[in-house]
Amino acid sequence: MESQISAPAWFLLVLVPATSGFFWTPRGPQMYPCLTYMEHNLRVDCEFPLEDNPSHLGPYCEYKQDSRLVGSTYPNAVNLVSTDNRRKANVSLFNPTLCRLIWAPMADDKPYTYTCRVYQGSSWKENSMAVHPRHLLICSALSVTIHSALLLLSLGASFPVATGHLSP
Repeated sequence: MESQISAPAWFLLVLVPATSGFFWTPRGPQMYPCLTYMEHNLRVDCEFPLEDNPSHLGPYCEYKQDSRLVGSTYPNAVNLVSTDNRRKANVSLFNPTLCRLIWAPMADDKPYTYTCRVYQGSSWKENSMAVHPRHLLICSALSVTIHSALLLLSLGASFPVATGHLSP
């Protein structure tokens, strides 16, 4: 005998816990790399959740390329960034939850690992990503939306199959 879960039960078992915040809350900064349209500079957006306690210092962010500090919004970090990197990199905080690196065009065509570190309160949170300039898309609002909407799209596409309206 085959046991099937009804649509309301599936909704309660899957969607309610997923929207409660556990699955949707990122554990660290989320990174979105792309190339700027005109200059073909590397742009890496680093999106992070805002901490609940606003009395802490920050947020500050910094970027590393293969463990070398290339830019930071932290006030004392400017002395640690090499002069060449200061000319090529621009790190800025756009709103309370978005940090952006603009990096001048790379002469070589090899992948690098970029790390975004965000300081809020008394701790750093970081995320790293390997970036190859040949595989990047041009920056646009649509490409950023596509990155964040893939999970919702896959969830919506699997709903009819899970409820039994479409059978394989």
